[in-house]
Amino acid sequence: MLGVNLVIFKKMSLLLILSLFLSASMPETTVTANKDVTSKMEKLGNPFSKSAYARNVWDMQVFEGKIYLGHGNSSNDGPAPNAGPIPIYYYDPGKNKFVVQDVVTPTSSSSKKAKINKYVDEEQIDTFKILNGKLYIPGHDARGEGWQYGNYYKLDNNQWIKYRNIPKGVHVYDMAYYKGELFAAIGSDTAPDVLVSKDDGNTWTKLGSIDAFGPTRAYTLFEFKNKLYAVSAMLPDNNMWSTENKILCIRGCSGGGAEKAEGFQKTIYGNEMLPGITKKVTNIPPYMRMVRTTVFNDKLLYIAGEIYNDHQWKPQSLVVANDIDDARRVSFPNPNAMPMDILVRGKTIYVLTHIETSPGQYTNRVYKTSGSDLDSDANWTEVFNFKEDTFARSFEELNGDFYFGLGSDTDHVTDSTGMILKVKKSAYSS
Repeated sequence: MLGVNLVIFKKMSLLLILSLFLSASMPETTVTANKDVTSKMEKLGNPFSKSAYARNVWDMQVFEGKIYLGHGNSSNDGPAPNAGPIPIYYYDPGKNKFVVQDVVTPTSSSSKKAKINKYVDEEQIDTFKILNGKLYIPGHDARGEGWQYGNYYKLDNNQWIKYRNIPKGVHVYDMAYYKGELFAAIGSDTAPDVLVSKDDGNTWTKLGSIDAFGPTRAYTLFEFKNKLYAVSAMLPDNNMWSTENKILCIRGCSGGGAEKAEGFQKTIYGNEMLPGITKKVTNIPPYMRMVRTTVFNDKLLYIAGEIYNDHQWKPQSLVVANDIDDARRVSFPNPNAMPMDILVRGKTIYVLTHIETSPGQYTNRVYKTSGSDLDSDANWTEVFNFKEDTFARSFEELNGDFYFGLGSDTDHVTDSTGMILKVKKSAYSS
């Protein structure tokens, strides 16, 4: 019996020595930090006075140390239809407060004083644009002054100047600056038009139209590979309509051997520009938009957004394109994550996403990648996540801190829509 116990003891000793040897020779197991920062999120406030849906934070833009906030609703349908006029809010991190800026409407008569309001004459502030170092607001849906002209607004010495001079621009969806010229993509009652100004926005002329199947609206302008493009609604791969779409190359393209003054129409296809989008669409036809277009590392990123509720959109996927007709769909570590916004900071790109985990419960996640990592889905990593009763529609970053604007869709509107949240760098990087 003693011999048997001795053998067992020797075997156990050998196993113990072997275990110690393996633990010493193998690398230490990496402990994954908890990326849930819900308890560390700061609620800065909900500054908007509109009803809940019109408090959607359609866009956030950092400019000169302030965070500008777009809101309102330009849809003719509910909830909160045609919610203008819209005050221009920004959040001042240094003073920890929300501020409303003046909007000045110049007069044509030198004997009359300029009109000063606390709002823009629009139903919605949909986007802010930094063009040639200046901050602009395209007039998303002009109100109260007829459809002969559309508006845009330009920040000058801490106040906004209103310009009402864009022909037929009842909807000015986007603006761009390219080699000394300003461009405007508009929605009119005739065609998706693109206008150009050669005198810093004082006068505008029509440059061309997009031969689009669908809404008579030019939604998006973007510069890519030294070319300026305009695009309207597009159709993805489907079994009912042609997936042939048109995109207007405004500057830098050649057509028939020579660049045309009005731009050059290029044929694109839904299965190339909107790859993998064959399901989850709710409208017929399933019109799509290129949203949040961002150039990074000589590639184009954009969100494929399905048009719904008139001017608004719902995300379907994030797309990365090597060229106009060479794009692929991005798959995040959680393949159900829906992209909402895109930010570039140096050599890193961040994407805001969300997942509805149960009715009225959302997990919002920020993913990042860098360098040439856009070629591989495996390089997208989670920065942090937080839970809310709705999704974050837009976000910004300033000095390492992230800011979020909560949004909602027409079928799920919560009182928290419009809440501005903040998470400090120390909360997610420790």
